[in-house]
Amino acid sequence: MSNSSAVAQQIARSLVHSGVSDVVFAPGSRSAPLVYALAPLAEAGLIRAHVRVDERDAAFLALGLARGLRARGNDSAVAVVTTSGSAVANLHPAILEASYGHLPLLALTADRPARLRGTGANQTIDDQSQVLSDVRALSDIPAGDTAEAVHRAMSDAVAAALGSRSDTATEAAGPVQFNVQFDTPLVPTPEELDTWKDEIGELVGNGAGQRSAATAPKSHPNLSVTVTEGTVIVAGDAGGHSAESLRALAADHHLPVLAEPSSPLARTSADHSNSSATGAAEGSTLVPAHARVLSEYSELRESIRTVIVHGKPTLTRPVAALLADETVTVQRIPDAVDAFDLTVRDERTVADDETAAGETQGTAASEQAWVRAWIDAGTSLVAAARTDRSAERSPEPSTGENPGAASAKEFQATARTITEHLAAQDITLFVASSNSVRYLSDATDIRARIHASRGLAGIDGLISTATGLSLGLGEPVVLLIGDIAMLHDIGGLLTPSTEDAGDVTIVVLNDDGGAIFSGLEHSQPHLEGFLERYFTVPHGRGFADLAAGYGWDHEQVTSAEEFEEALGRIDGQRDAGARRIIEVTAPH
Repeated sequence: MSNSSAVAQQIARSLVHSGVSDVVFAPGSRSAPLVYALAPLAEAGLIRAHVRVDERDAAFLALGLARGLRARGNDSAVAVVTTSGSAVANLHPAILEASYGHLPLLALTADRPARLRGTGANQTIDDQSQVLSDVRALSDIPAGDTAEAVHRAMSDAVAAALGSRSDTATEAAGPVQFNVQFDTPLVPTPEELDTWKDEIGELVGNGAGQRSAATAPKSHPNLSVTVTEGTVIVAGDAGGHSAESLRALAADHHLPVLAEPSSPLARTSADHSNSSATGAAEGSTLVPAHARVLSEYSELRESIRTVIVHGKPTLTRPVAALLADETVTVQRIPDAVDAFDLTVRDERTVADDETAAGETQGTAASEQAWVRAWIDAGTSLVAAARTDRSAERSPEPSTGENPGAASAKEFQATARTITEHLAAQDITLFVASSNSVRYLSDATDIRARIHASRGLAGIDGLISTATGLSLGLGEPVVLLIGDIAMLHDIGGLLTPSTEDAGDVTIVVLNDDGGAIFSGLEHSQPHLEGFLERYFTVPHGRGFADLAAGYGWDHEQVTSAEEFEEALGRIDGQRDAGARRIIEVTAPH
């Protein structure tokens, strides 16, 4: 057997034994040994194989798969296979998001033999194992390595991608590069392929691919948090991890929760019968419009002494300023908080037997008043904002108002209404960065399970990520995305004809450019001449023709009422398996 086939087959064995369930392929010749080793595993049902035509979309699909599998309770690394050369560099945007979003990706990058490095050989980078920055670990495996060495290296790579948890230290999950030098011949002989398939049959018979209960942790590591006077919880995206223990902590100790939309703590209720008129679950300590409360209620902001941070909160500047305040104690807890035994030291309560019952009751009342003050502040801000927006909505521009500005206001009001409508549904919602996620800032009824790529909060690869999320979860996903982010990943609309496309409905908010910049400091009067060409960049394009070209159904709407009707028609036809785009535009 050739060295390349032997190494590829050992990699395949190790992936199965390490519990890797999904592998994404981008076509290439140098990576062929991995195809011939892994594809028979997929045929036997030991892994799921996915194929995409380019490496960038393949990597983002793997990113979404990793998030979906984790949210479903299967925290498994997802592998992506590429050929050599610039193909590897095309993984980089997704690798960076995986690193900062703490998602376990395994980049299996095929390479040429080391003897060809530095010689100008075709598709050969001098040190391909150094191309991808921000990986948790990397390996550079010669094709002639022993089976034992390859198995050890692959097992270590998967473990590094998954991260680790203990009482004393936690290593976050993230991407790993496993670079393999494949030499010719790159294909197995008929006899070698038959022998490999026979071995796979034995693996199936022995129950390979099923994680052994013996390897599951028998107990959770310990995690301790301290609650003081003036404690709040700040929560951001946690990469698909749950946080029920933290939700219980907030309720039991009356702690205000300042949660971004894609935090697991942002969901108010999935049960309509257990919600108040505002949509919040009974007993919830979630603070509406928390960033504005921090900015506009100085007495509450200045009362904060301790912040418990979960996930990666990066959406608003007031939260960033709070976390940078050196007078505030910041306790960061792992994304996988539910994998720990959580203990609480509450320093607000005197713990000796001499504490009078009245003092204890007074403390409890004070704690409840603290959280109620936050919720009431947020609720009043949301109500005022909605009143102001309602007053601003008018079919005609006011005296002296630019018609374009009036149209932009109308579109933003429609987009916000649509976004809040989606958030209030019992669905899985993947939300793009920029304005799409910010439209959720005033939502008080969040029943959707919201996901977002907040590791680096970029707008690249989001169609592919949402598709991977659907495939990982095994359920429908609605992608809420802006027009610029949609254009960034237009190739993500393409699914090879033999591949599973998932179940994705795309809602694209098309306001003809990057409108988020109009709400930032770049819109100041003295900078107005730069705004359109260099920041908002209007493009004048719709998505009907692109949808038709890529085989997606398309419908254009201009109002929240039209949108709800279109969405209802999709829900009624979901069994048809069509891929759907609803494009929201301003009235013409």
